[in-house]
Amino acid sequence: MDNQGFWLTCIVSFMVACFLTKEVASGACRPVTNATLWCSGKEVDQAFINNTLKGLITANLEEIHITNGSFNELPPNAFSNCSQQSSSKLTKLTKLVLSSNNITKIHGKTFHCMPNLEKLFLNNNSWQIHKDSHSGYFNNLPKLVELDLTAALLPMERLHVTHLRYVFENTNFSKLETLRLGCNGIQFLDEELGKTLCNMDSLKHINFHGNSLGRLQLTNCFQKSKFLEKIDFSNNVFTYVDQRTMDVLDTIHSENPDVNLTVNLLNQQWSCDCAIKPFKDWMTTTKVHLMGMGKYRCYDGANFHKHIINLSDSEMCGAHVDSSVQAGVVVVIVLLVIIALVLVGVLIVYRNRLTSLARGVRKSLVRNSHAQYSSVDKSPLTADA
Repeated sequence: MDNQGFWLTCIVSFMVACFLTKEVASGACRPVTNATLWCSGKEVDQAFINNTLKGLITANLEEIHITNGSFNELPPNAFSNCSQQSSSKLTKLTKLVLSSNNITKIHGKTFHCMPNLEKLFLNNNSWQIHKDSHSGYFNNLPKLVELDLTAALLPMERLHVTHLRYVFENTNFSKLETLRLGCNGIQFLDEELGKTLCNMDSLKHINFHGNSLGRLQLTNCFQKSKFLEKIDFSNNVFTYVDQRTMDVLDTIHSENPDVNLTVNLLNQQWSCDCAIKPFKDWMTTTKVHLMGMGKYRCYDGANFHKHIINLSDSEMCGAHVDSSVQAGVVVVIVLLVIIALVLVGVLIVYRNRLTSLARGVRKSLVRNSHAQYSSVDKSPLTADA
């Protein structure tokens, strides 16, 4: 009887364990380790964020991953009620991943309870910063080292670039080393945003790849950057690089020769006419490491697909002149053909009238000729004759 009771207890315990395991596995979140919480899937909706998430977060967590959810807003103190209980701060949390959740709104106090956070990933969202009136979203993250905003912003042509400056205002980014702003549809970098980036004293890596930047212009304040190691501008739409930017990059390298500054300018829309000659000359003389420099190719024109580094002066400037002359010649020829066609058309339409007019003119000339001869015959002879 005791053996039967023992086995019955084991079977019941096993069934309960299986049931509980199934319930945990089928939920939105799963603890990877005691220090890591991972939540993913459509179950991670707005109701989950507002009502359930905090109950799953413990003070021992070092990493939180919330990905591929279906919520739009990050409310105030979304991860802890530290505003009411200071002891509930997530002091061990160093990494927060919020990728691919379709986030459109972030409250100004969302990240206020994680003072030791080092890595924050907000990539692949739709943050509508042009609709937010907050500033200093990250001002309580003094130890942040890496911030990923790749494809995080809802593209709003030129508007969101101006607002992006306010996102970084009133923020202590003295330890930030890596900032990713790629794939956000950014069309230009204004002076104020440049100055904001310059104030990030520890910045080593800036990534602007995959935007819509048409010109590369770095503000002079970047010359003070002491730790800048890599700037990624690949896959934009640059046609040339202005002289100030080249000077700034050279200064950064000369002031910090041990850093070995690397700049990625691959896959642009280089216009290889006379305007690109200063850039081509700089490529051959600068000590800045231009990643994949030998692969920079002309985007269009007479030098299409040629490597910039191999272009001669005549190819850059001469090709431009020749193409202009050729275009002018073509225009003149087209005009002459049009005039010729018009004349032929006039002759065909008015051929009868023109024939009659020609006969009239010929008869008139004949009459005038006869009249002159007869007047000579009838004139009196003079003594000299």
